Amino acid sequence: MRLVTKNKYISSSEQVELSTNHQKLIDATIETIAKRGLGETTISHVSQAAKVSQGYANFRFKSKENLLLSSLKFISDEYKKSWSKIFEEQNISPEERVLKIIENDFSSKIASRNKIAVWIAFYSEVKFRPSYLSICQHQEEIYSEQMEKLIQEILDKNKEKALSAKEISETYLSMVDGLWQRILFDPKTYSHEFCKKLVNNYFKTLFPKTFS
Repeated sequence: MRLVTKNKYISSSEQVELSTNHQKLIDATIETIAKRGLGETTISHVSQAAKVSQGYANFRFKSKENLLLSSLKFISDEYKKSWSKIFEEQNISPEERVLKIIENDFSSKIASRNKIAVWIAFYSEVKFRPSYLSICQHQEEIYSEQMEKLIQEILDKNKEKALSAKEISETYLSMVDGLWQRILFDPKTYSHEFCKKLVNNYFKTLFPKTFS
């Protein structure tokens, strides 16, 4: 298939190249934000890191702000796809689902130090906080609701009424936030495996019969 633009046809191979260059720029933006921060990141820095022409980067994203926000949207969408897939999986117990969620939240792909740095940069930068909320808040609310429902399944299964599903799920999400920061700032101590072990032990303490 060939798409037509104002000036020429774009072949399938050219489409692949455009898509590849786009992803190279997104990856390079994530890396550059982690290294330089939002304020010091420029399209020039990103295009050099991606080994893509600055002209193409300017044409594709129009502005530095669009480029920065595209990187945030990429990691936000990537994260949503990863946990949505787990919640949609059929024929697994709620305990197995929790373990898969923990595995995902502390995987090297999702909880990479560069991606964590991007999350924190946008969240902590006053100028970009409205954009952060616009892109991420709804997805975070859905994730929180899904986690609460999942924990409630486990509480019902254990006939446990003393504990609150909301309190447990919010504690878990707070642990993720805190441990992600530890992974970023103290990776020697807080490896991905160490963080997974801490969270697994938390659930084992709460539900010793089902998380053994």
